[in-house]
Amino acid sequence: MADLLGVDVIRWIEIIAAIVVTTLFAYIASWTLQELLKKRSFPEETGKRIVRLTRYGIYAVGTILIIVFLAFDIIGALVGLGFLGLAIGFGLASIISNFAAGITVMISKSIAVGDHVKVGFFEGTITKITVTKTVIETSEGEIVYVPNSYFLSNPVLRKKHVTPTDHKHDVENEGIV
Repeated sequence: MADLLGVDVIRWIEIIAAIVVTTLFAYIASWTLQELLKKRSFPEETGKRIVRLTRYGIYAVGTILIIVFLAFDIIGALVGLGFLGLAIGFGLASIISNFAAGITVMISKSIAVGDHVKVGFFEGTITKITVTKTVIETSEGEIVYVPNSYFLSNPVLRKKHVTPTDHKHDVENEGIV
């Protein structure tokens, strides 16, 4: 009865339901995250990128789960996905660290464009803050790209800039690496 012209109808209904649930979950999660970021006065372009990445991540996990459900031995697939995740985690550790540190720096508003800072060996005026790095111009006119994780793992000496600005406009647009 579940077979219709040699096709397992119940299995297809389960697959379609999984696709619908994944899409619905991605929509709800991205909408909720977007509203949360609006309330925190988060930089608009960066917030859009974070919401988009979250949505795509949910789509990827949902797709992997649907493929595992369709074709593979679940234990073997989970072990393989675990090793894949471990390898990706080691490979992207510094990028993920800088991204998370950038989000933390932006939310905490501990530094702003125009501030004179000394962090580690670097000293100068902040000219740009992005999701993964902060650009500092030294007194000699050199440009230094400092990973945002450096600001969280080292002491920062900060002299606030003279003219206060809205931090929302300090953060420049940058593509996710």
